[in-house]
Amino acid sequence: MVTLKKIKIRKIESSIIKGNFGDGKYFGYKKEKLIALTKIYSNTGNIGIGESLVGAYSPILFMKNLNFISSIIKKKNITQTLNALENIQKNKFFFNNGILKSIIASLEIAIINLISEIKCQSFAKTTKEVFFKNQNLKINDCVNVYSSAGSINSNLSDLKRDIIKSEVLNIDKIKIRINTSSDFKSKIDLLRNNIKDFSVDLITNTYEKNMNRKKLQSFLSYIKSKNPLWIEEVLNVNNLENFIHLRQKFKLKFSYGENFNSLNDFVGLIKYYKFDYINPDITHMPISELSKLIQFLKNNNLKKKIIFHCWGSVVNIYSTLQISRFLDDFVKFVELPITDFSLNNEFIEQARINNSKFYFDNDFNSSKYYLKETNIKNSKILKKNSFNFD
Repeated sequence: MVTLKKIKIRKIESSIIKGNFGDGKYFGYKKEKLIALTKIYSNTGNIGIGESLVGAYSPILFMKNLNFISSIIKKKNITQTLNALENIQKNKFFFNNGILKSIIASLEIAIINLISEIKCQSFAKTTKEVFFKNQNLKINDCVNVYSSAGSINSNLSDLKRDIIKSEVLNIDKIKIRINTSSDFKSKIDLLRNNIKDFSVDLITNTYEKNMNRKKLQSFLSYIKSKNPLWIEEVLNVNNLENFIHLRQKFKLKFSYGENFNSLNDFVGLIKYYKFDYINPDITHMPISELSKLIQFLKNNNLKKKIIFHCWGSVVNIYSTLQISRFLDDFVKFVELPITDFSLNNEFIEQARINNSKFYFDNDFNSSKYYLKETNIKNSKILKKNSFNFD
């Protein structure tokens, strides 16, 4: 068997691909959505693929910074590469959070994918071996999920279709986005009367209209009696100092954190702000950093605190599902975006889900298939760049 020390990286390639998305009804998207991928080529002939959340927002910065990090791991084997990525994060001026950390997240996913292919084993098993060594964590055959859809711009008919799609997928929990300046009551009532459980994402870090304090309080007052599972991103990050007051006044469940990617970020959300749930995204927060967060939760006896954020391609979704298989003590749900997206539709349609649980079949073959860029259907490559080590 090939050891990690014998596996060397020959080339790192970045690409920005796009697919049809949401029929133009999602705020911030014009019928298309961008995905930033990182592909690693090894001397064994195997390929690993990862994804970076921030790359879709600034493709040029993503590619330039990936080249910078690639120069640090030039001609190293996998063991040396993982150590180098860990060491450079000790420089907190550059690597405490932000775009560089998000790029490291994409590299770590690609490396795990690469090792999984070489060893012919699941992404979950490889992640355990690399980042959760000597921990008694059982790999389960299913993961709790919820449907994610419901655009701020959608009408009641659109929302009804999302609910039906969720039911067809055997998911009885859904999260939607809501404009607090609109007639949100009709949407909330539709949810309450047509699906078992629901939550609301106010996306205040991108949708500034939801920052109006008076309208926010009106929304929270109304929804309180409707028993949502949680309210996500209730405040813009610049206004988080007001959260403690909101939490005490409305006594709802709240979650936060998709924009954050360091341990300290999430410790603050839990210990200081006392959010009920946190929303890390492994295409933004490196798995190595996630392992430290899990240790923090374990040390403080905090369970079911994580609701994973997933709004990217199948690379994002499937990797998160796999990791969640052995973190069930700490993970409450994984977000499963069911919005029409040409890069993801095949994966969602073929998913085996029962009673809001995603089940894994032959997970090595599934992992190998879905984490391959060549099998992400209907995509168009917009930009491509490579860093060769030969």
